[in-house]
Amino acid sequence: MRRYFVVVAVLMAATAVKAQKSVPFKLKFLPNHTYTVTGNTITDSRINSVGNANKKGASKPALQNKGNVSMSYVIKTGPVGAGGNFPFNVTVTNFSSKNVVNGVVQPGPKNNPVVGAISRGKCTPDGQMHTQSISFPNADAKTQKTVLSMVNKLGDEIKFPNRPMKIGESFTQEKPFSVASGQKNIGIKTTVTYTLKAIKGNLAYFDTKEAIAMDVTGQKPDKKVDMKTNGKGKGTMVYDIANNLAIAKADNLDMKMDMHMGAMTMAIDANAVTSYKATISGK
Repeated sequence: MRRYFVVVAVLMAATAVKAQKSVPFKLKFLPNHTYTVTGNTITDSRINSVGNANKKGASKPALQNKGNVSMSYVIKTGPVGAGGNFPFNVTVTNFSSKNVVNGVVQPGPKNNPVVGAISRGKCTPDGQMHTQSISFPNADAKTQKTVLSMVNKLGDEIKFPNRPMKIGESFTQEKPFSVASGQKNIGIKTTVTYTLKAIKGNLAYFDTKEAIAMDVTGQKPDKKVDMKTNGKGKGTMVYDIANNLAIAKADNLDMKMDMHMGAMTMAIDANAVTSYKATISGK
């Protein structure tokens, strides 16, 4: 019996040591692989008040806007060639959007120009994408630029630390975010903290926390503009260690925005729920 408890203690100690092993993380694509990716974003924003700060009773009825955007695409990589580089192409297989304002569905485009888009390029030996061309029907220059930017960021969304990580360790990064304001997009920097919670087999599990803070003051010809945004969110991520890629993500973000433009005021509450899944096949 004593020997049994000794064996159990040794096994438990070995398991604990294994659980504390350090694992390197880096997003990269592999040659001769196919990646099928689906993403979805559900937004719910509510303008709680719109009015003139100098007049009582000027508030208008609340405006609620619900949106749902889904996108699917397939990434295919080829064999390794000269210099260790290998080709890839990305094909957008589906793109759908729905917008509902105060319960009324808003009509969208009948033929979405993004569907069928194909971008081509090469991956460097370390698995990083560099797009060289993009083509798809019925798309204007702005849409092409947007899709090209999206593709170039596929392997660069998360900056893991240049060191192996242990369970319980965290790293923080900033990533850009933008909101439309009139004819301009206002850039916001969001801070995301990733914490490695567990490693089970070939999968690593992370918890995420996100924070947004923005304070913008501007001047138009006839009025002063102030905008403040604060937001918090949390989520999860699953990372495939063998394939060096995040295969699942889920985020839930709440934001509050206050805008003052001259005497006009506006208060907005918004929520965004995003999900991402990837399946991988190949050698």
